[in-house]
Amino acid sequence: MESIQLINDDYKGYVNNLRHACRGIIINNGNVLLSYESTADRYIIPGGGQEDDETLEQCCEREMLEETGMIVKAKSCYLEIEELFSDWRHINHYFFCDVIEDTGKFNLTEREKEAGCKILWLSLEKALEIFGNYEAFHETNIADYGLYKREACALAEACKRLKITGVL
Repeated sequence: MESIQLINDDYKGYVNNLRHACRGIIINNGNVLLSYESTADRYIIPGGGQEDDETLEQCCEREMLEETGMIVKAKSCYLEIEELFSDWRHINHYFFCDVIEDTGKFNLTEREKEAGCKILWLSLEKALEIFGNYEAFHETNIADYGLYKREACALAEACKRLKITGVL
């Protein structure tokens, strides 16, 4: 498994908060499933925070069901990205997932509902283009800069692992 560390410009040099999150990669016919927050015009790989007694796989599967309505099997954790920002250490665990069933039912948090969260299938090329534009946020929105940089790394590594060529 690959590990990447990203240190954001706003990192204070110490950690007061630690969060583990799991994110699921589903690629089908050259398209990747993404979450989209319509109120902020923001894309993200679906997933979220690990709860108390969950394994990383269970976290990924629960988050994917809640955010995408899809029952998935988390196959393998191919990447960990450690982000250091503000006083946070945020470790994202990325899993390749197989879809078992699309229930069509979402269980979004209030924050996700307010953000207008929905799922979209985008071509790998378009997703890599969107996330690869992270420098556009560097001076204006440090949070989106870090988010898009992280997702660009995760999606590029997924393509590399799956030997998907012609999109990087």
